[in-house]
Amino acid sequence: MRLLVYNIAYGTGCPGGEAKRLLTVHRYLRTSRAPFRGITGLVNDLNPDVVGLVEADSGSWRTAGMSHPEFVARMLSEVTDGLADAGSKYGPDSILSRIPYLRSQTNALLGRTGAEVKKHYFPCGTKKLILERECDGITIFLVHLGLRSHTRARQISFLHEFLPKERPIVLAGDFNTFGGEAELEKLKSELGLRNANSTGAATYPAWKPLKQLDYILVSPQIRVDRFEVVPVLYSDHLPLVADLSL
Repeated sequence: MRLLVYNIAYGTGCPGGEAKRLLTVHRYLRTSRAPFRGITGLVNDLNPDVVGLVEADSGSWRTAGMSHPEFVARMLSEVTDGLADAGSKYGPDSILSRIPYLRSQTNALLGRTGAEVKKHYFPCGTKKLILERECDGITIFLVHLGLRSHTRARQISFLHEFLPKERPIVLAGDFNTFGGEAELEKLKSELGLRNANSTGAATYPAWKPLKQLDYILVSPQIRVDRFEVVPVLYSDHLPLVADLSL
């Protein structure tokens, strides 16, 4: 199974520096389709079985109504009868889910088969959505953890109780570990998870990677046959691709 995990920054592209990020903040209101064309080209080139998109847009004015998840789902030949629409990443009860732009901000876990995608929610934090999907006997969970360290700690503690202990699993997404991978050590140790990124290669910011914020963690039953942090500049994060097998 080939898994691609990518924080695509709502298709707003790669600013190339913190100063440029501030000078081009208008990208978050209306953005060029060029970065998303690069992202879809990457999906086409890598030919993944499962794609985990973090910070996708489900069809706001920013993208002229185009849904990133639905577009990628069609690329993967998935039946798109609502499977691509996970709703707001902030949760159905959040006021953010009713605000223009924000209500279209989501994550997506897409594949080549019409497998059921289950939605769960963290009990804390702003970004609450947890997505679950099966592929080739492996259960994949996609998350986007909080920016504040104490929120991440509570969310990681929740994952320790929430994640299945016996099944082969992958926990992936943008973990925002600004304190380093040490934030995940207890979770990894107690669940037997290991980082597919064995060298700890940095994933953020894309133009000058300094920190590993994006992860693919795998349980002991899973072999990592290939892993790469892909050096492309279509977002402020770099994408991860891993070939996994039982």
